[in-house]
Amino acid sequence: MLLLIIATKMIQDFLIPFATIALAEMGDKTQLAMMALAAKHRHTMQIFLGAMLASVIVDGSAVALGNYFSKYMPRAPVSIAAGTLFILFGIYSLLTKEQEQGKTAAVTKRSVFFAAFALFFVSEFGDKSQLAALLFGTQYNLLLSLLGALAGIAAVLVIMLRIGKYVSKHLSEKTIRLLSSLLFIGIGLFTLLRALGAA
Repeated sequence: MLLLIIATKMIQDFLIPFATIALAEMGDKTQLAMMALAAKHRHTMQIFLGAMLASVIVDGSAVALGNYFSKYMPRAPVSIAAGTLFILFGIYSLLTKEQEQGKTAAVTKRSVFFAAFALFFVSEFGDKSQLAALLFGTQYNLLLSLLGALAGIAAVLVIMLRIGKYVSKHLSEKTIRLLSSLLFIGIGLFTLLRALGAA
């Protein structure tokens, strides 16, 4: 009986953060940005790894440092930085073309990885998933709640990357570049306006 109670508690400590974070991340600006990256670039694994590394850092730090940041660090500067990065990345995407295969493939993979990492990191820092990870860390088992949150983010990320790959097969490179650039810029403007309105 005791083992059943412990097992139930462990499942709850994992599943509640998993389901909550997955639902919160559906249609989130960060996930839309990752979808746009996947539509524009063929290196889906690099996008996934970059985004998940950023998520591990952001949500992992939430458990230890989230309380401090939520109390003493204003969210507006972080949101302004995130919005600016989205806009700059959108402009950059609009002005550049996908690099050719061959000798630049390794550089392209690296740049896609770091682009995904940077976008995910700045947009999730102080976002609802980080704050939720902090909250879950105070209510449930620390490790299980963090694993549940990361699994929720990963599940949604896989779906969005698949959608991005599907889009890339049915639209021309020029159309994808235009749409993804406009999406990045739109997300950036929305983030900036919301941050400036809250400041």
